[in-house]
Amino acid sequence: MISLNEVDALGAAGLIASLSQTKHFKNGRCASVYLGVTPKQFSSGGKTVMLGIDKCAGDKQLKSCLFLGALSYISNLPEKPKTLKQQWLLRLVARSGVKRACIALVNKNIRTAWAMLKQGTNYQPAMI
Repeated sequence: MISLNEVDALGAAGLIASLSQTKHFKNGRCASVYLGVTPKQFSSGGKTVMLGIDKCAGDKQLKSCLFLGALSYISNLPEKPKTLKQQWLLRLVARSGVKRACIALVNKNIRTAWAMLKQGTNYQPAMI
C-alpha cells in the first residue's frame, strides 16, 4: 500500500519529469492532452461531442498517482474554504460528483504545474 506522502512525491516527480521541457508544449492544455487527462472530442458537421477521458492515452501510472492525490485532497477539504481553489472544488463536487471533480483537479494541477515550470515561479494560492 502506498502512503499519501509517497503519492505526493511520486506525482511531483512524474510531473517534473514529464513537463520539464516546457518548450515542447504550446500551453497548459497541450500538456494536459499529452498526459491524457482531457476529454476526447469528436466533431462533425459543426456538432461537437465531448466523451470521457481516454484510458489508454498518456502515462497511466502518473495519471493514477495524480488522481489518488486529488481524491485525497478532495476528501480532506474543509467545510469553510480558505482559498478560491477550495471554494471552486466544493461547488464542483456538489454539482458533478467526486470522481469528475478529481479529474478536473488533476487537469488544473497539470496546467498550473506547466505554468509554474514555464515561468519559474512558486505556487501562490489565491486566498478568499
